[in-house]
Amino acid sequence: MSLAQKAARGALWTVVSSMGGRAIGVIGTLVMTRFLHPEQIGEVADATVLAMTANWITIWGFGQYAVVKGRGPDALEVTWHATVAYAVLGAISLGLMAMFGGLITPYLDAPDAAAYVPGMALALYIRRLAAMPERVLTRQMKFRASGMALALGEMVYTAVALSLAAYGLGGMSIVIANIVQSIAVLVILVKAAGVRSWATPSRLRMERIKDMLKYGLPLGVQGIASQAARYWDRLAISYFFGPAATGAYNMAYNLADVPAIQVGEQIALVLMPSMAELPSERRPRALERSSALLSLIIFPLAVGLGLVADPLIALLLPSNEWQAVAPLLTVLACLSVFRPVTWVLSAYMEAESKTNRLMLLEIAKVAILLGGMALLQPYGLIWTAGAVGIAFGFTAIAGVLMIMREGPSPARLMIGFFQPAAACAVMGGVVWLVHRGLTLAGIDHPAILLVAMIVTGAIAYVLSALVIAREATKDLLQLLKKALKKG
Repeated sequence: MSLAQKAARGALWTVVSSMGGRAIGVIGTLVMTRFLHPEQIGEVADATVLAMTANWITIWGFGQYAVVKGRGPDALEVTWHATVAYAVLGAISLGLMAMFGGLITPYLDAPDAAAYVPGMALALYIRRLAAMPERVLTRQMKFRASGMALALGEMVYTAVALSLAAYGLGGMSIVIANIVQSIAVLVILVKAAGVRSWATPSRLRMERIKDMLKYGLPLGVQGIASQAARYWDRLAISYFFGPAATGAYNMAYNLADVPAIQVGEQIALVLMPSMAELPSERRPRALERSSALLSLIIFPLAVGLGLVADPLIALLLPSNEWQAVAPLLTVLACLSVFRPVTWVLSAYMEAESKTNRLMLLEIAKVAILLGGMALLQPYGLIWTAGAVGIAFGFTAIAGVLMIMREGPSPARLMIGFFQPAAACAVMGGVVWLVHRGLTLAGIDHPAILLVAMIVTGAIAYVLSALVIAREATKDLLQLLKKALKKG
């Protein structure tokens, strides 16, 4: 089986399993709004981001190093060094956050969030222990266990969180559910990878540690900035508008994130080891191809989600403060367009060991995000949320321009991005006309509007993509056909 077919099958498996599990998680999150107020969700979100921050600052590209460098006779040694780094540094950073993180929450206008910080720190440390088994499986191009862990983890989380929320535990139900989910994921991944593949002790060598830090420190800074751009906006929203607004914003962001995380990120996880296995001269063409295919898949999901935000939220969420999610979802859906572009570029640059550039891009992104939110906050919550699209869009474009001079064809890259975007424009026009026509006819029930907009939008996009992006569409269909075949 060719590497492209392996990557396609891996991507298909992880996307399908992830989407299945995430669908349950999203449904559970929506049902949770019947039991929890936006303010409670906002407080848990603040605590979660603080614990995540402690986790990021001690992850310095260890996993990527194990995937790229942990091959051949050095595999066990490389993997053991990464395992020790994950476990020891995580214990320090997350332990300190568990003890002292509560002192930060009053500055975010969310003093009650302090109660949730220790539990979230514990959940993240357990999940951190699962990182190396998952990286070993990724290095071996074995994605089924990772997909199962994602799916079953979401199911466990949803069942526990809903049960405890209905029982009346409030925000603590989310914290306990995260701990149980992390344990489930750890058990699945360790069973799939075995223990020896990632926890066989070897002598810690300074030469290996130096090489790991040389490769990983730029990735570590990049990772911190990347995750900060993804999560620190919640802290900014809490600071400017309070925990109730943070709860609505967090819900909108999580829904807007579904196309990017459940499809784009899963494909990107497959791309990194695939790129690493390719000879250097073949990577530019692989970048061009994967960018076109990913854009063809992600763009309509993201744009479509923004188009149907109003009837979707009116149908799914209670008719109270949670309806503030709809306009936020429309604004935030744009991030799902840009983030997968950055992930493809990251896979390429990591395989080429050009991690300094990733670091600069992510630092720029978080600076633009937080600076933009500070500038826009006097105009209200919706305008402030627009800083997300500005930051992600700017860095995606800058990243494309950065690698154009080094092998990939600028023309092919631009065609790969603009053709799906043009098909989305056709889709958007059709969906607007359908919505407008139904409302003028006096048909305004959210369920009818939602179904009509989704069906007509999907048909419009497929037909226009077959015309506008014919080559990429044929490539995608052929890969899916091969991926579904055995062997």
